Amino acid sequence: MVKCFVTGGTGFVGSHIVRLLVTKGHDVTVLIREDSSLDLLEGFGIEATVGDVTDIDSLRRAIPEDVGWFFHNAAIMADWGGKSHFFPVNVEGTRNVLDVIVEKGITHLLFTSSTALYGFPNTDEPLDEDQEYSPDNWYQKSKLESEKLVWDYRDKYRLKAAAVRPPVVLGHGDMFTGPIFIERIRDGDMYWFSGGENTQSFVHAEDVARALVLAAENMDEADGEAFNVTSFTVEFKKLVEQIRKELEVEDSVKSIPYSVAVGLGKIAGGLYRAFNRSEAPLITAFRVKMLGSRYIIDDSKIREELGYKPAWDLESTVDDIVEWGGFLKPR
Repeated sequence: MVKCFVTGGTGFVGSHIVRLLVTKGHDVTVLIREDSSLDLLEGFGIEATVGDVTDIDSLRRAIPEDVGWFFHNAAIMADWGGKSHFFPVNVEGTRNVLDVIVEKGITHLLFTSSTALYGFPNTDEPLDEDQEYSPDNWYQKSKLESEKLVWDYRDKYRLKAAAVRPPVVLGHGDMFTGPIFIERIRDGDMYWFSGGENTQSFVHAEDVARALVLAAENMDEADGEAFNVTSFTVEFKKLVEQIRKELEVEDSVKSIPYSVAVGLGKIAGGLYRAFNRSEAPLITAFRVKMLGSRYIIDDSKIREELGYKPAWDLESTVDDIVEWGGFLKPR
């Protein structure tokens, strides 16, 4: 049994990390805010401690010294927002976490990163961990800067650290991507770009958790390494068609040329920023690129070096997101 600490453990991916650790018999403490909901952790025997990654003093009070594996998962993910929306949590929050675990003498860090570091190269060439970094918006830039901090602290303070980079994450607990797909397909308001023939990689949240725990269990091999992780790779239209089939609704998906959609997203984003609108426009360039670009992730490294095998595929993932998100209003 290992004493584990998880930030972001009440959220989508984090709840899967917590569940897996508990299932494996580990002792888990979860960092929560005063207003955190524990709904995704209902029925699991965990200890909760109050704190916030943006408040370093609260972290000093919340994090014990005898942590064996520290999972830093807390982050803001969105397709809209400026630097001030993402950097306080994703970058400065990560800096606070790193400062405190160094102070506490905690030596094993598992970091939830993202393939967002690569931007959207829109290519049929698989992207491995050596892919050039080319973040496209402030969310992606914040994930790049936060991962850089992890490696800086590892080198400076001799931490053992590993990062896992998922692409678009789906599954139980998702309040954004899956529910948006379901709502738009059910309402006949779903779009794909250039016929939906772009091939993309996706990952189930439980497979992300499995990759992180696998890295923790094999830290001698994982230390200092970043690992891509996927569950399946498929043409986008096949994902949409599988959801439509599961929902038993008529085929009503509309197609927009990719370049046209990106242009519309840029115009809409520019207008919203000009008028200081805080909410996201109906279409953003980031959202178009996320769903309409060719985006194949190569995760052979984690398969070969750590023995990772995905537990989820297209059909089982769609079953899960429809069962979970069929009646949710996307956030």
